[in-house]
Amino acid sequence: MNKPLLTSPVPLEDLHSSTLDAGKVVALPAAVFSSGEFFEFEMNAVWRHEWFCVGHVGEIPKAGDYYTIRVGKDPLVVLRDRGGEVAVLANVCQHRGMILVEGRGNLRRLRCPLHAWTYDLGGKLIAAPGLSDGDGDKEAIAGICIPRIRSEIWEGFVFITFDESLPPLGERLGKLGGQLANYDMAALRGADPLMMEELDWNWKIFNDECYHCMYLHSSSWGDMYELNRGRTLDEAVEFNDLDKGVISYNLCSPHRDAAPTHTKTILQPPIEGLTDQERTQLSYVTVAPNLLIVAMPDKVKYFLWLPVGAQKSLYAVSWMYPETTLAREDFRETYEREMHDLRPVMEEDLYAWRSCQQGYNSSFAARGPLAPEEEVIKRLQTWLVRKYAAEEARARAALQTAG
Repeated sequence: MNKPLLTSPVPLEDLHSSTLDAGKVVALPAAVFSSGEFFEFEMNAVWRHEWFCVGHVGEIPKAGDYYTIRVGKDPLVVLRDRGGEVAVLANVCQHRGMILVEGRGNLRRLRCPLHAWTYDLGGKLIAAPGLSDGDGDKEAIAGICIPRIRSEIWEGFVFITFDESLPPLGERLGKLGGQLANYDMAALRGADPLMMEELDWNWKIFNDECYHCMYLHSSSWGDMYELNRGRTLDEAVEFNDLDKGVISYNLCSPHRDAAPTHTKTILQPPIEGLTDQERTQLSYVTVAPNLLIVAMPDKVKYFLWLPVGAQKSLYAVSWMYPETTLAREDFRETYEREMHDLRPVMEEDLYAWRSCQQGYNSSFAARGPLAPEEEVIKRLQTWLVRKYAAEEARARAALQTAG
């Protein structure tokens, strides 16, 4: 996974004003959302030097279960092997580059459609017609394996990194796991399979804040969940840990078990073991660069996004519940009702994200000052710029060494 080190196409001094180190924090420049050259730099700076999420173990409960994703130009497959372990492999045949599998499903082996090269679920090549059978030279396939990506499980979420030198994930997210322990996220399961959708905008546009809730969602979300400027939003919550890339806020509920439904309350039973405080708030926790956890009294939602290109990304949402909730006779009916209640909110978000990308492509795009209710965006921008600076330093050091 050796990639050339790159310096930033946008001068780092121009990005300083988008961090908490600046007196007045402004938005990131449009080029970081639209430039292909900057995207290549960012793939090195962020995605090749950090842990990031690629799903949840509940998506692949049985041996042989798998689903596919992409990270930039790299197709990957997330699967559960015969020993019950989760593995993330390159989804590329080691013969002629064919994509091995698509979508999601269950399989006994990975078999290339082009020439039937066959791999076990650990990625080892076990058969290749003409090479491993008959008079073929079996030694020709000895040692051929699909590249395996370094992975760890945190609270049920599958994380990977392309950087073998990074410390274990627990050093970064151990504290957060303890803070969210009552939700028992590893035991939750999605109501529906995770479906990644390709969308035509930069991955950073998904970065979450609730400044927009009182405006974009004033008549959708606002009709279901009370939003009062200065009272509903709390951005100074205990989850925040900028150095670890954990950035959070709470929505303070008007009453216990409040939820954005037309009943103004949760439609499923509350998760057992939650504290009174946890049942009177919605906690939005971003684990940079690409996971948003929304901890609610009756469920945990997670939003996941991955970069594909400067103006393309993959996006998915999962609503996870305890098994006891999923087993209820009325679960599907109430789940569909809540999905229906929130559909206008999702449509508004999609409209806004698409429109923002169009604006970033305009020669009139500007860098406006961030509002007090955008503290989470200020933190996310600061985390990103620090990653950019670290890549710049690596690239300049390499240039000096080469010179």
